[in-house]
Amino acid sequence: MFKTVYHWLRSGCLLATLLSHQALANTHTELFLVTEHLPPYQVVNENHQISGFAVDIVREVINRTGYEYQLHAYSWLRSYNLTLQKPNHCIFSIARIPIREEHFKWIGQITETNNAVLWGLKKPNAPKITDINQAKNYITAVNKNDVTHLGLLKHGFMENKHLYVLEHTKSLINLLSTRPEIDFIVADDITIGYRAKLAGVDIDALERVYEMKDLPLNFYLACNKQTESSVVNTLKKSLQSVHNDGFYQQTLSQWQDKMVNAKSPEISNN
Repeated sequence: MFKTVYHWLRSGCLLATLLSHQALANTHTELFLVTEHLPPYQVVNENHQISGFAVDIVREVINRTGYEYQLHAYSWLRSYNLTLQKPNHCIFSIARIPIREEHFKWIGQITETNNAVLWGLKKPNAPKITDINQAKNYITAVNKNDVTHLGLLKHGFMENKHLYVLEHTKSLINLLSTRPEIDFIVADDITIGYRAKLAGVDIDALERVYEMKDLPLNFYLACNKQTESSVVNTLKKSLQSVHNDGFYQQTLSQWQDKMVNAKSPEISNN
């Protein structure tokens, strides 16, 4: 009996030691999280403080790992390029599409399922679109290297012919409302209201023109390709636990009134 107790205690101490060593190792890993201003997923205020639904999820994922981290908001293009180039840099909220698949290590989906939509101004004789190729007869403003930019390129749209490309998300609706040569912008149903408010444009002045069902905006957390596999696996497990124990749903419910048409993502266990 005493031998059994001894071995049990010894095993327990060994396990505790291993866990403490793992926790200590995690604290020596620092991640650099980068994002953009995209309410309500990521909201950057005048004091450069960052909040939002996706921010709450990602912070919880990192906190559960014990990793140290820094969180910064830049333009989309800068955040994207930093994550492409620098180890231990992770980006959110980034849409997972085939053209990006091999450029990142994908942690998992962190927002609800949504689709891209062409938006235009409500006006007499406004263009009507029933097929995405019809939009090539007009000019659509997109953000450089944004999923909508890449998606339209895949559909055969050409820069400086069908597409007007810029770097700052907040400028899109301003262009739509001030530049008569811009016919459409691309946004989802959730962020369009925030973009309109940021631009000082009444959301009722805009109308949905065409929903691009083949361009889902399912936003992910992804990391630089050189990030250690052990770090990536730890992040994946942490994100899965956020879904499994109800934290995700609880956070979603807190933001629900700010996220029209929000739907839960389908999360796999792999």
